[in-house]
Amino acid sequence: MKQNDMRILIKTALVGLSVLGLAMGCAKTAPDVETGSVDGMILSAGITEPETKTALGTPENGAYPIVWKEGDRISVNGTYSDTVPAAKDGEENVDFTVNGTLTAPYKVLYPGTTSANVIALPDTQHYEVNSFDADAAACYGNAVKRNNNIYSVSLTHFCGVIRFALKGSATIDRIELNSLGDEKLYGNFTLATDSNGFTGAFSGGAAGTLTYACGSGVTLNNNDKYFFISIPAQTYTAGIEALVYQADGAFMRLKFWGTGYTLAGNALVEFQSKTFAAGRTENLVAISDLTAEDGGEPTSERPGITVGVYNIKMAENRTGTNSTYINMDRSDVQAGLGSTIVGMGADIFGINEVGEDNMPGETHDIKAWAIAQGLSSSDYTWKMDYPNKVSRSGVVGFYSYSTEMYYANVFAYNKNTIAVEDDGYVWICNDEDDYYSTKSGAYGHGRHTAVYAKCRHKVSGYRFWFIVTHFDTYYGNTDGDNLHNVKSFKVFAKHLKEEVEDLPIIAVGDLNFGPKETDKTTDVPNYLELTSYWTDVYDKVKADGNMTDYYKTYDGTQSGSQHDYYYPFIQFTKNWPSRRLDHIVYKNGASQGVTPTSYRTVRRTYEAEDENTWCPSDHLAVVAYMTFD
Repeated sequence: MKQNDMRILIKTALVGLSVLGLAMGCAKTAPDVETGSVDGMILSAGITEPETKTALGTPENGAYPIVWKEGDRISVNGTYSDTVPAAKDGEENVDFTVNGTLTAPYKVLYPGTTSANVIALPDTQHYEVNSFDADAAACYGNAVKRNNNIYSVSLTHFCGVIRFALKGSATIDRIELNSLGDEKLYGNFTLATDSNGFTGAFSGGAAGTLTYACGSGVTLNNNDKYFFISIPAQTYTAGIEALVYQADGAFMRLKFWGTGYTLAGNALVEFQSKTFAAGRTENLVAISDLTAEDGGEPTSERPGITVGVYNIKMAENRTGTNSTYINMDRSDVQAGLGSTIVGMGADIFGINEVGEDNMPGETHDIKAWAIAQGLSSSDYTWKMDYPNKVSRSGVVGFYSYSTEMYYANVFAYNKNTIAVEDDGYVWICNDEDDYYSTKSGAYGHGRHTAVYAKCRHKVSGYRFWFIVTHFDTYYGNTDGDNLHNVKSFKVFAKHLKEEVEDLPIIAVGDLNFGPKETDKTTDVPNYLELTSYWTDVYDKVKADGNMTDYYKTYDGTQSGSQHDYYYPFIQFTKNWPSRRLDHIVYKNGASQGVTPTSYRTVRRTYEAEDENTWCPSDHLAVVAYMTFD
């Protein structure tokens, strides 16, 4: 049936959002489905469920009225209506006019679109005071003819809303939402249709993070600030997480519906109010009255990470009388090396003296050995592509050597805890106070590398530099190569902080000297040079009163099982600061820092045929826990 004018008049009556759901609209029962086309119709539309449309009004009797805003418009079968005029801004009832020839079924979408059955949700929503972003407040419905040739539609909300409150002293820059299952939070969603119009099913969407932008920042105070975020009405099998960021990158993690939840299109689900604290993780519980929530107490301590370092003593360097017992071909040595790495329990760790045959798939695959002893193959990422094949010669004990060996430093990290934003390596020099980005530049000057990574702690958002390095052997206070290693390393660290990005630096490695000479009283000049710039974790933990008596007594990290001599490591490390060769040191940034709170070594052993207890390397793994300040 045709009418004289080519238009659809849509009469809308917006209804409210209740505290835990949207109030139902005043839709009438639809008659039989019409077929054919019209050049115009009068359409009376109302919202039956969701909180979509444009904005929330002031709550009345526990419900939020939904009001139209100037510029809003709908569409029918991909044809736009006119827009809401300024005179109707803030009203619950507005008439729309749609011009064009339309064919049944009449599919109505809000916001208006040129597509007949696609809802596009943005990947970025924007903060609105006590409301939601209208661009993400989508709804849909099928228009039908009523009495007197009047057409009406009962719109269904495509999204539900989560509302939570924060208080405190921070300024919120943005919120990033992720589905912990496979559900999509934004993108183009295709609505399924049949001969009656929309069926309610949908597909599509884009995988990724939904960003809730806070403009110039939402500054918290002692009163609740509310955040309303629209997400598709569907089952969230593993829940949602929200990372609430400050401008400096620190964030708090909020988790919703950890055991799963089905969000209805007519639901506004409210959650507990919490006090913002960077580094905290909160599992939020849905409530019916936010004003009754006092904000709660922190549920976790200051965020931190476990850092480790382990010199595995490469296969090429395992020579001498006792090489039978420290040979990497032995299964007990392999198990010992792997279990030591696992025993560190580190979020990020460095490994020294990695030989060419220690790489993945090679004869002595150190990564495979760690996995065989229980290190998660899916949780840890290994960064091992830092070649360092150099000519070396010298004397260790009674052993002289001259060889070309692969002498790499590598690191691995738990990707659930840490994200690596950048990484690489430079050459540390042994006869001048400089460093080089290439081996050719360092030719004749350096034999060791410093491998670096710019890291982000995922829970707290704190960022830091991590470096793993190895220095030349220290032959006493007349030796210059090792001292130049110390100075070269300092130049590189200053470059990172002063020229790249001023972040805390955590450095680990076998530095080949301890704080004292073998007489146990004379200071090692290289150590004094090191600690003029870096803070030694061992010293800091001891000074703070957090060092156990065990590690005060057995302070060495060289196990004693090397080359032509053997001592039980428990004896070899006792009160021998000159044998504390493996270090974790740090340098804080101007605005961010770290604090070590514990120190330990990992002392895995095995029984060899000589009935002695051996360590799988001539070094012990060193581990520290460091909090972010």
